[in-house]
Amino acid sequence: MVVAIMALPHELETKCDLVNIMLTVEDINKTLAEKGLYIKLPLPTHFLVRNMRILEKRKIPGGVGVLLSVDFVNDKGENVSDLFHCEGQVEADRKERPEAPPPLLSDLLPLRTVEGFENDEEAKAYLGEAFGHLLQGKGYHTAASADVDLYLEWQGKGFFVNVALRCDDLAFQKAQELARLRQKHGVDHEYGLLIPAFQQALGVSLLNQERWILRNQEFLAVNRIGVYAVDNWNPNLIYAFSVHPAPRELKKYFMTTGPKWSLVRSRYVLRRDKKGKASEPGFAEDTAER
Repeated sequence: MVVAIMALPHELETKCDLVNIMLTVEDINKTLAEKGLYIKLPLPTHFLVRNMRILEKRKIPGGVGVLLSVDFVNDKGENVSDLFHCEGQVEADRKERPEAPPPLLSDLLPLRTVEGFENDEEAKAYLGEAFGHLLQGKGYHTAASADVDLYLEWQGKGFFVNVALRCDDLAFQKAQELARLRQKHGVDHEYGLLIPAFQQALGVSLLNQERWILRNQEFLAVNRIGVYAVDNWNPNLIYAFSVHPAPRELKKYFMTTGPKWSLVRSRYVLRRDKKGKASEPGFAEDTAER
């Protein structure tokens, strides 16, 4: 039997693939709905999804059928790849949304020319300024809190942030502190661990950094703790290595920067010289839309 594959609306065809992400199934379902595709993955809502691609699309009475290729992490922490056929409604007549204007130069923080920092204090200040600048651009304002390194609020909801310069035992302790704060303050707030995107100059190799994130991904996901990595050269580029925050504008920002990470990482590895230092930034020109 031959099945005719019909094209979906252009926006769905080009924007529903999710690559190099770390979102829960619940987040994926919400994201697809926001893009006009009302289907649900047949997986537990707390499972983490790494990649999702739409392989086939066909119209059916009252909606659309899609064949999905999904890479996810199961309850045992195993990486699983599987195919799923899902059916649902599609919002075919959505008005074309205008492209978001690029950020004004006056709204961007200045770039850096070096990978490392003079000391830990300079690194902490750089990370805090970058993340604070991002959140303030989304409507957050700074507030006082003795529990964390950085705290901001938006519409009565807080964003609790701890800074970890190195992915090590101390970083995990800071993540545990955020988990305890979540138990204390509840799930309506955001919790994040802020790190440098590249920690080689601070004594942690990229390999060990990635192993730390992989080893602790289940703890971070269960406690809804995001790991946010600030680019060493461009403070306007921040990547989400774990769950994404709930506010829509922030989620859109991290879904924009997420696909850039693979390219930035590859350039970084290629441009390291024999002494283990980055020969040049090479990717500071990328600026995420805010």
